[in-house]
Parts: sequence; C-alpha cells; structure tokens
Amino acid sequence: MVLELSPQQVHLLHACLAESSEELHDEVLHTDQREMRGELRAKLEQLQALQRQVEALLRQEQPSL
Repeated sequence: MVLELSPQQVHLLHACLAESSEELHDEVLHTDQREMRGELRAKLEQLQALQRQVEALLRQEQPSL
C-alpha cells in the first residue's frame, strides 16, 4: 500500500512520530516488567525506523542550496 501525503501531512506525521517516540521511550524506562519492557523496546525500534523514513522524505522535499 502506498500513501500519498502532502508536505503538511508529512510534517504533521513527523511531529506525531517524534512525540510518540518520546512517550514510548519514557514508558520503556519506567516499566518494571522485563518482558513488557522488551516488547515496548521492539515497538520503539519500529517507531524509530518509521520516523527515519519520514525524516528522509522531509530531506527530499527541502530544496538544495
């Protein structure tokens, strides 16, 4: 599946991913259960990978100087 996003939507997605990543990172740090912490860490890694993809899109749309 391919999504077509406007530049504004990409910026909004980037901001939402950054906020979610921060919150999930905090959750990983404050979770006492080892198993749950591992699951949260795996989700955080997926979220960060998606965030890197969106950041690459942002760099592509910026004009070169």
